[in-house]
Amino acid sequence: MKRKIALLPVDARPVTRDLPRQLAAIGGWEVLVPERHELGFLKKPGNLDHLQKWLREMAHEVDGIIVSVDMLGYGGLVSSRISEATVDEVRARLQVLKELKAVNPELKIMGFSATMRLSNSYVNEEEKEYWSRYGKEIWQFSYHSHRHSKTKDFNSKKLVEELKPQIPDTILKDYKKTRERNFTINLSLLDEVDAGLFDTLVFPQDDTAEYGYNIQEQELLSEEVNKRTLHEKVFIYPGADEVASTLVARMVYDLEDVKRPIFHPFYSGQKGALSNAMYEDRPITESVKGQVYAFGSFTVESSPEADVLLAVNVPGKKQGDLALQRGLYEVDTTDRNLGEWMLKIKHYLEKGKDVAVADLAYANGADPALMPRLIDSGIFSHLSGFAGWNTAGNSLGTVIAHSAMVHLQKLNGFLLDTDFRKRHLELLTLRLLDDYLYQSVVRQNVRGRVDESRLNDDELLEVVQQEFMEAAGEMLKKLQLCQGFAPRIQNLALPWNRTFEIGLVIELEGNQANLKEVVH
Repeated sequence: MKRKIALLPVDARPVTRDLPRQLAAIGGWEVLVPERHELGFLKKPGNLDHLQKWLREMAHEVDGIIVSVDMLGYGGLVSSRISEATVDEVRARLQVLKELKAVNPELKIMGFSATMRLSNSYVNEEEKEYWSRYGKEIWQFSYHSHRHSKTKDFNSKKLVEELKPQIPDTILKDYKKTRERNFTINLSLLDEVDAGLFDTLVFPQDDTAEYGYNIQEQELLSEEVNKRTLHEKVFIYPGADEVASTLVARMVYDLEDVKRPIFHPFYSGQKGALSNAMYEDRPITESVKGQVYAFGSFTVESSPEADVLLAVNVPGKKQGDLALQRGLYEVDTTDRNLGEWMLKIKHYLEKGKDVAVADLAYANGADPALMPRLIDSGIFSHLSGFAGWNTAGNSLGTVIAHSAMVHLQKLNGFLLDTDFRKRHLELLTLRLLDDYLYQSVVRQNVRGRVDESRLNDDELLEVVQQEFMEAAGEMLKKLQLCQGFAPRIQNLALPWNRTFEIGLVIELEGNQANLKEVVH
């Protein structure tokens, strides 16, 4: 076994290209990815000819391939929403996978293809140009068209009739045509699962709600999966940016042929656990099950049966959004109890259990009410995984994959290997500095200080670096994960030249022997 996987990510952002590599490294695997400049930039598609060549070259060096159909077919996730490619053109680009499988029938191939999202905004940064004028109207038209077809609600029908003249026919037709093309491609991928091309296929629901064209498409895909009895090979659930990480963890366990860890989730509040996270179409409890199942495992009600205890921080009433500063007052309420929930975490850690934290109280950032307590209590450095970025699905997939790789360390007898432990702690620290320090604190400070639309790329980066490094200096003093050992920030970048996300490189420095004291 080569212990290598080739990943064609959905784009070049750190969470989609670098995070899967960091996770695999914890388990002793190498993930090979294309160079960043070949993967496009926002609306600029990836170099499709080069990427096909890259896949052909990598197929001889790896044990398996994980491929974003959005990248291979359109040039990336954003490109899949704006590309003018025809169905035949996209299918032709996917033929390279059949070629590779024909040469090596034993090559494991996993794929993922997003159900095209519907953004309820006028922001066209990742959409077609007309979204700045008709984005919310198209979202409402989609939502209420589907809602009326499902519920026969008169108010939804009335809204659809009122909205139709507000959206030019040419624009609505163009939008529907793009959706129909993407759906046709996704439907045809099920044929490839039947034919044995894909061992596993994921249709992640990117930024979704209870109703809409995207949900309608998912329902049709689910019906087809049921007809073909592909339930153990095809997965449909909310998410997008975390899917490569989930599939990397799944493939590693498949290739090593070892039993996957079983998860026991416990929540900081009952009401929040049963609420829908923002940008998702189901209760948080069901999103947890969906993400665990996509990895290839299941949840149990009893902690003694579990290998990993998944501590899920939920909002008191409803999830807020830190990037948009929406719904914040419904998060930290008396409908949850962080203190009691943290005592459980401490108890399980003292019992020698692996505990990972999925922080889902907010979208787009970790919980400011929780994080200081996790750090000051000393709990954080003993976790088997942590994430609190973007959507609930993004965080859950990351934490499940991270804790699974730590579990694999133990199965393979690497518990005392300082190199593997270093990789784990570096990723744990990176998520803390990104998900909490930047997304929950620094990003809002920067946005309050400057108008990023008035700054060039270098000026914006300088402001972000200054604000972040000042705040990070204070936090890093608290992050002496063990005596004589400390994390250092090697690089900070703005991958898409905007404040929404950052790229961080973290390295641990100090006495490596001290790492043996950190994870029990």
